[in-house]
Amino acid sequence: MFMKKSLALILAAALAAVSLAACGGGSTATTTAAAAPAETQAAAAEAAAPAEAAPAEAAPAEASDLPEPAMGAETLTFIQNLDPGTWQPSTDDEQGHARTNALIYDSLFRYSKDKVLEGALCESWEWDDDSHLRMHLRQGVKFSNGTDFTAEDVVWFIKYVHETNLPNSHFFIINPDDIVMEDEYTVILGTKYPCATLPNHLASSECGIPSKKAFEEYNGDYLNPDCAVGTGPYKLVSYDQGDRAVLTANEYSWREGTPVVKDLVIRFMSSYESIATEAKTRTYDVVVDANTREFDQIDAMDGVHVVYGQTAKTEYLLLNCKKAPMDDPKVREAFARAIDVTACVKLAYGSSGNPAQAFIVPGIAGSNTETYQKYYGAGHDIEAAKALLAEAGYPNGLDLEISVISANTQHCDMAEAMQAQVAEAGINLSINKMESAPLREYIDGGNHHMCINAFTAQTMEADGFLAQVQPGTATLNRIGYENQEFFDTYEKGCGTLDETERAKVWEECCEMLMKDYAMVPLNHKVLGAIVRDDIDGFWWAPDYEEIYLYELSRK
Repeated sequence: MFMKKSLALILAAALAAVSLAACGGGSTATTTAAAAPAETQAAAAEAAAPAEAAPAEAAPAEASDLPEPAMGAETLTFIQNLDPGTWQPSTDDEQGHARTNALIYDSLFRYSKDKVLEGALCESWEWDDDSHLRMHLRQGVKFSNGTDFTAEDVVWFIKYVHETNLPNSHFFIINPDDIVMEDEYTVILGTKYPCATLPNHLASSECGIPSKKAFEEYNGDYLNPDCAVGTGPYKLVSYDQGDRAVLTANEYSWREGTPVVKDLVIRFMSSYESIATEAKTRTYDVVVDANTREFDQIDAMDGVHVVYGQTAKTEYLLLNCKKAPMDDPKVREAFARAIDVTACVKLAYGSSGNPAQAFIVPGIAGSNTETYQKYYGAGHDIEAAKALLAEAGYPNGLDLEISVISANTQHCDMAEAMQAQVAEAGINLSINKMESAPLREYIDGGNHHMCINAFTAQTMEADGFLAQVQPGTATLNRIGYENQEFFDTYEKGCGTLDETERAKVWEECCEMLMKDYAMVPLNHKVLGAIVRDDIDGFWWAPDYEEIYLYELSRK
């Protein structure tokens, strides 16, 4: 059986040996001065060859081909890049944080495999009017400590998020002064403006509901497993920050038969290359965030396969409209013209890259490929970029800076490709590499010229993304966009009940961002998970890149 992928493995190893070196992470910020364009540009051009289809799922190997599972057959093992740092829901909009919290906390709604919204902690719902959602909560649900889940927990946590200004854009649609607990299992949520997609927003794993009683009893110490109490399929046993978390089955889980595997160990590894190395041992059940340039090599190995999933996430180059000289729309457009998006994405992601074809992922309500072509269809055009810079008063070029997470190999790679590309237009681009937390503070403070960031349209409509760049959100500072017409049009869309008409309004909003070159879409994110062949039931949730580990079983 080990021979069935041998030729592919040899070829992949040969390719890996000559791949470009990834930029590494560091504990402090670093700045890379603009390099001579020839070398990186040549590499980017080579990587920009037409994308091949994502590799087909490998045929399952026989059990004898696989080494023993890392923690034994009765324990599920999972590796990801992001260490949550806390087990308090709504504290971070990074997907890795939400993914781990979703194992412990249930949201009010969720999406099925078929992208259909369904109830979770909310069993049924209806609108009293265009700004009041009545939710009938699931009765008989208990938290992992055995206490009852009630409307009091829902009302308390939504208000708590508002009071402490946690970064949950979904809850901020709700007016905290217009929430009514009608009885133990009925809650009426008033919104700040009519929002027909509120239930879709509340399906986000950022909106998990914790226990009010546990929070009060343990003073909100979410590093304490006795405080991190939810209704989800697992409960936290221990957490070693920077290394791993150990979870076990919630004996009160309301989802019958879950979790299928009782015990779960999650490892956190900061290096994408180290994650790929661990994946190659084939002892871990599910691995995400491995270096994507090694996917083909790993997929060629016996006993594991890569499962790809098209997400609702698009990675963008965010251009800070408030920071000079990016406050000049001609400079923003010039930069957009100077870069080669396809080359950047294929260099960074290899065969799993999906260069942008629309402002948001095609197929999501509000996406329009024709409008995208209108503004970005010309692609890489150095002469147009030079002309725009001259019109803006920079005939001899200018100095700019791009900020990226130092540990994010793909974002570093794209930044380095851009650095080489824009040099031809006279733009001297330096790269500011920072760790995730200080970078978030830096860009949320509006200190950057540009950065690479991703937004997910997890409502399956454009407003899942648009809601994240509205007044009151920290992420709005990342683009420094002040266009009242944009904000008003967004609210108009929220209040439009007809789905077809609402999609047209979302298209208008997206076009405003394109016309002003506030953002450049780069990559419609395709995720890959490395899964052992003896694991059954894996699927990528479409809305927020969820992995429902509690549904997995061992063959």
